[in-house]
Formats: sequence, structure tokens, C-alpha cells
Amino acid sequence: MSDSVPFDVVQEMARTDRKAYLEQRLFVFSPLNTFWTTVAIFMLLFGAYVVAAYLSGAPLLVPHGIGNGLRFALLFSLLIATVLGMQRFSRVRERADFAAHAAILSGGIEDAVRTTALTPGTARLARATTIGVIMGGLLCWTILPVSPPLQTWPTYIWFCAVTILISVLFARGVTLTRGAARGMREMIGGHLVVDLLRIDRLSVIGRSAARGALVWFVICAVVCLFFIGGRIDSFTLILLFGCAAMGVWIFVATMETVRRKIRAAKAVELERLRREIDVARAAPGEALQGLLAYEARIMAVHEWPFDQTTLMRVGASALILTVPWFGQAVAAFVVERFAEIPK
Repeated sequence: MSDSVPFDVVQEMARTDRKAYLEQRLFVFSPLNTFWTTVAIFMLLFGAYVVAAYLSGAPLLVPHGIGNGLRFALLFSLLIATVLGMQRFSRVRERADFAAHAAILSGGIEDAVRTTALTPGTARLARATTIGVIMGGLLCWTILPVSPPLQTWPTYIWFCAVTILISVLFARGVTLTRGAARGMREMIGGHLVVDLLRIDRLSVIGRSAARGALVWFVICAVVCLFFIGGRIDSFTLILLFGCAAMGVWIFVATMETVRRKIRAAKAVELERLRREIDVARAAPGEALQGLLAYEARIMAVHEWPFDQTTLMRVGASALILTVPWFGQAVAAFVVERFAEIPK
């Protein structure tokens, strides 16, 4: 990005990044790259559970493998690390498309800076955090006390803490996604330049929406891990369907907004062309043929702003990441429940 953006703009973006929302600042101030910072977050959370289990005397291993507490601690830690890592990955890749955003927005670099900002300007994170804490507290009160792995206070406190953290991240993620989508719609409505002869430039919006959807679909895949062994409860179901719905919505809603913009531009251009064609009919010749050829080209312009690669990525992230785990989980759940039916 720095090769195509003025140095002063890069410096200003780096300064504002240090004031981004907390999840991004973890990576901004980390001396490690995105991958290793994510690994460090996972190890910190999982290591905290191991310490809590050791202090309380809770068994980590059982005769048939790892204990339930250790398994769910592993999954909770993986879920949180995945949420944070995917959010950062999405924003880093968005910055890599900075020049492509500047090329399709009327404000150029200035608009691209707003589009690729780490924190959406309309996000209300304080309210989302409060909602997440309340939701997490209710889940701790209604679900965790009766869960078999939680029989000691240190491990119980750990599970309560990560449950609240997951709820907060989910609520903040929804707010951030909605804020980013709202900002993108406003940018599309007021600043997007639709060049019908270079419509492929708009595929950057498709890539952007696909990355937003990918974040939620990857989280779906991690949530499906909770289903293995028949572990299906309201907490995991809410997370699964909530993440899937957000992933589909962020992609479809953004694409539909751009599609309407392209259709409007096509309608205006075709109406102008057809008036010129009406005039050219009086003296048929090369001018009329040229207008007819141009009309056919405009009519053939694709209205959905994504290429085949983007569509394949969205489909793969939605299916390959989620369906195999979900299918395995459902199969295991059905088999176990069938085995419990009295003969």
C-alpha cells in the first residue's frame, strides 16, 4: 500500500490506527505479525485455564482422553483467537486494496482513507460492549452453573470470563459489521464512480464484502466444533446461526447496493444512447452502427460487482468451512440420541 499512497497519508493512517478499537490495537501495538499475535492470544487464554485447573485440582486428562473442561477451554480459546485474528486479517487485506478503492471513489485518496479505516465512524461500541456483558452474564447464570466441566471455582470463573468475552466480541462484531456496511452504503450512494466501460474496477467492493462475510463464516466453522459429541445448546446455536446470518447479510446487502447503482447508471446511459440512435436513423451509416454496437456493449455490462474468483471464495468459505463440521456434528448427535432410545 505504501508504494501507491503518499507518505503523509500513510503516516496519518498509522497515527489513527493507534486509536482504533481495542481488538485492532492488540495487533497494532503487538511486535508480532497477525498470525503469531493470534497464536499468542490463544496460548494466553488456554494457558490461563490450565493454571486455573491446576490451582483447583481439576483433572486435565481422563482415562479416555482429555477432560471435558480442557476440551471446552480449548474451543473457547480457539473461538476468541479466531474472532480477533480474522478481524485483523480482513482489515489488513482491505488496506492492500487501498489504491483500488481510491480509483473508484470520487474523493480518491481521501475517500479511500475513510473506507479502509480500522474503526467505522458510525459504530457504537460502548453500547455494544454493555449489551455483550449483560448477555454474557445471563449465559453464565443460566448455562454454566449446570455444565459438568465447571465443578471448581477457578475454572468456573475462567469459563464465566471467556463466556462474557465471547458475548462482548459478538455484540461488538455485529455493531462493527453494521457500521462498516452503513458506511459502505453511504460511500456507494454518494461517492462511487460507475464507469460502465471499466466495470471490473468495482470488483474491489465484492472482495471487500467477501472478506467481511469470511470473518463470520470462519467463526461458524469454529462454533461447529462445539457440536462434536452432541454438544448442542442455546449458546452454540445462537452463535452459529447469528454468525451465518451476518456473513450472508454483509455480502448480499453490499452487492445489492452496488447493483442498484450500476443499473441506474446503465439506464441513464442507455436512454442517452437511444436518443442519439433515434437521431442517427435519419441518416443510416457508420455512426448508427457504432451507436448500436455501443448500446449492445452497455447492455451486456455485468450488474453484480464481483468476479468469478470472489464468488468462488464466498461459496467455499460458506460451504467448505461450515458444512462438513455441521454434518459431522448432526450425524453424531442423531446417532447418540438414537442409541439412547429404549429397545
